[in-house]
Amino acid sequence: MASPRGSSPNSLKGYTFGVEVESVVMPYSGNAAYTQVDWYRQLSQVLSSRGLPATYDDLQQYRKHPEFYSAKWFVTRDGSLKPLKRDSPLVCMEVVSPKLTTAQPVTKILSEFWEAMKADFDIQIDSSCGGHVHVTPLRESARFTLLELKRVAFAVAVYEEHVRAILPPSRRDNKWCRPNSQSAGVHGKGRGLVLALGKGRGDLELRTVAAEIEALVSETELCEYMQRSRYVLWNFQNTFPDPRSGNYSGTVEFRGASQFRNSQGTLSWVGFALGFITLAEEENLFDNLNFPVCSPPAEVDIESWWLRIRDAARKSKLNRHLPEDYRMMRKK
Repeated sequence: MASPRGSSPNSLKGYTFGVEVESVVMPYSGNAAYTQVDWYRQLSQVLSSRGLPATYDDLQQYRKHPEFYSAKWFVTRDGSLKPLKRDSPLVCMEVVSPKLTTAQPVTKILSEFWEAMKADFDIQIDSSCGGHVHVTPLRESARFTLLELKRVAFAVAVYEEHVRAILPPSRRDNKWCRPNSQSAGVHGKGRGLVLALGKGRGDLELRTVAAEIEALVSETELCEYMQRSRYVLWNFQNTFPDPRSGNYSGTVEFRGASQFRNSQGTLSWVGFALGFITLAEEENLFDNLNFPVCSPPAEVDIESWWLRIRDAARKSKLNRHLPEDYRMMRKK
């Protein structure tokens, strides 16, 4: 365990990513007889007119959530948003981006998206809304290797309290993005993250987690170890094929972001997710077993970690969107 396990093939040269924008909006004007679907269609048309190809969900049949599979922006509903009264003028929606890459002008693309959103809607501040970021490597396979996923998973265990320190209050104890250590499954080759950590995150507990993660032989086993459902801060369910359809996006999903309401906030959380995964690969705590053991972490530990996150985000050219003070992320 003390020696490095080797480097991954096809080293990371950047990332592809997608965002999911949960929103409750008030239309500025329009036909009073418009349904939710009519507003979905309206937004998709506005996006397309601005050079962002889009489509919408007509709600006529069940659809597995596309989660970053489509080449178009997709406007749909979301079950996690609080139900509205039948006569409410508000509209609930989730907008799923197409696959974007760090080689694209993402600041311009997301700014154009938010201008389209705000052309017809007043976006409400709503604690039931959150933002999700899906990440895959920018390489031909568009997939993380199992070793890379293990490094990310171990960083999730080590830095869970650091991540919780930057979350807004509405996301810290939210049932749609539980900390992995509070929602981990139990795998036959290990006790599951929740049992391995117990009530501490000391040297012994983290070494146990590293040993149990090392013993896992597939993406499916890793996911079962890290979570009981997809409603966790770091979701690994998309890293292996769906047993029924065989489809999968290959993404690691960060679900803890605050409500996306503008391009700056969206870019801040995208920058964090990419910075976290980059740092997990660069620090290589899983291979080297060199990690902080303070639980809970002191403020100086979080500040040092945040500096490393910002530096790691530089490789995706998104570091400028991360504030110097980690506490400012709570207001993004």
